[in-house]
Amino acid sequence: MFEMQSWQWITCLVIAIVAVGVMSSAIIRLFMRQASVKATLRRASPVESGLFAQTVLGEVQVFDAWAYRMGARFAGRSRLTVYEDRVVVAGPRVPRRLYEIWVWIQGMLLALVIPLLVAAIVKLDWWWLVVAVVTFVVSFAISMGGAGLWPGLGELFEEEGCFLAVEFPRSSIREVDIGKGWSKGGFEVVLFPYKAGIDKMSEGLAVSFFAPDEHGHEVRFALSMYTTEKARQLAEALRGTSSPRARDRPSLG
Repeated sequence: MFEMQSWQWITCLVIAIVAVGVMSSAIIRLFMRQASVKATLRRASPVESGLFAQTVLGEVQVFDAWAYRMGARFAGRSRLTVYEDRVVVAGPRVPRRLYEIWVWIQGMLLALVIPLLVAAIVKLDWWWLVVAVVTFVVSFAISMGGAGLWPGLGELFEEEGCFLAVEFPRSSIREVDIGKGWSKGGFEVVLFPYKAGIDKMSEGLAVSFFAPDEHGHEVRFALSMYTTEKARQLAEALRGTSSPRARDRPSLG
């Protein structure tokens, strides 16, 4: 299995360096993009946590959604409260370091699948193919395992039913998309084998955008709405192109 000619080792090594380099660049971009402002991390109010929904005065809109596990680290049921000059996102949230380690492990394993497949081709040895398949399966298992774990894990950080919330200026939001734009900022590489399937699933429903987190990094938020109409309304609210009616707004107390 390991007996290969020099050109075969060199070919595999070059491919490995390129694959790992591209993946590393994507993950660094995912977590380390600097924002112009820093968001505020605080405990959400009952309304911002989805505990109440009554009519109020003022230009306020709320949207209930299911958050994708993106750089913003929200996962599971979430609520966006859009005020006149700021936006609050509240919901279960994954601990930062744990989430970053999870992404690095699954990303690096996925990157190594490519040189392993190249080794199987240049050596014509099915053992390399077996190793590539096993590596991919482990990466997939880690990815899917986290998908099921994060929403429940985030629930552990509730306080009297109120989630942690990230609050940032409305003016700091950019690149609001509906559909496949969810993968911008690095996940288009980290999840490249699954991107087409998620694109199809998110079509017309997933609203995504860049905004700052509490560490001063610009991260991608992606939230799946329950209807295409709600997705359109949220996108318009984030872009500042909508005017909510009073009867559609929730109470703040």
